[in-house]
This record gives sequence, structure tokens and C-alpha cells, in this order.
Amino acid sequence: MDEDKLLMKKFQEGNENSFEELIIKYRANAICFAQRYTLDKFIAEDITQESFAYLYVYKDKYNEKYSFKTYLFSIIRNKSIDYYRKSKREDLQSNLYNLSNSDTPEDIILRNERKNLVIKNINKLKEDYKIAIYLIDYEEFSYKEAGTILEKNLAQMKILVFRARRKLKLLIEQEECTSE
Repeated sequence: MDEDKLLMKKFQEGNENSFEELIIKYRANAICFAQRYTLDKFIAEDITQESFAYLYVYKDKYNEKYSFKTYLFSIIRNKSIDYYRKSKREDLQSNLYNLSNSDTPEDIILRNERKNLVIKNINKLKEDYKIAIYLIDYEEFSYKEAGTILEKNLAQMKILVFRARRKLKLLIEQEECTSE
């Protein structure tokens, strides 16, 4: 049994410190994930808090066959979609990349230009493609876990990611050709 499942099991048995450990471990990533839907950090924080509260109240609904992170992100996804539907927002947050440290200013400028090009083109993708790329490439979920979050089977998830990456590559190539 992995550490997260063990902590959740202890929490279900009454150990509240175990739940606090899970919150500390996943809070930042959970907020970032919610922010992809809401485009607002404060609302993302609220959704994350609400998701953890849901887990706290309905701790017995947790199914050990799923990883804790997959279960948490599924809850956040559903609550974010509810928010999205209520607010009618259409774009995901564009800050999908973290700028890594670089040795030279030229490297920073080139990396930033590339990052902006990728983000700009990710935002042109349809919502399922954006989320699939984020889950697989940035949160490093397995295809199966990402499929659970997006309510797709493994084959559907692989096809979705393949198509999303192919479309993103095409958009980037088109933009690079037009800017030369």
C-alpha cells in the first residue's frame, strides 16, 4: 500500500493528522490544477479547500483502487466544472510552464519565447486537449489516472493525448512558419 493510501486509511480510522499530511502534500498542485479551469487563483484556492472539505466529510467514499491524487483531482475537476458552468468562463489558465533557471540571459529569452509560443497554441486547443496535455505532461499522471479524472477509458485517453499533441505540434509549426 502506498504512502497516500496508508495516510487516507489512517484518516478513515480517525487519525486527523494523516489528513493534514495529505493536504500539505497536495495543496499546491491541487490549486494549480483548479486554476487551469477557473483562471483565478483565489477561486482555485476556494475550490481546492472545498474539495478537501468534501474529502473530509465523505472520507468513507474513498476507494483504495484509485490513487489518492487521482481521486482528489477527480473531485477538483468536478467542482471546477461546476464553477465553470456557473461562471461561463471559456479559457484555461495559460501559465502551464514553469520557467526554469538558465545560465545566460539569451537562454532565458529563448526559453520564454518558446514557452509563450507553446502556451499561446495550447490555448487554441479545445478544452479536453488542454486538460489532457496538462494532466499527462505537467502533472505526470499515468494515462489510466488521467482517464479516470476525465472519465475516459485507457484507449480513449491515449487517443485524446495523441490527438492533442499532434494538433499542438501542427499549430506551433504553422506559427513558426508564418513568423519566419
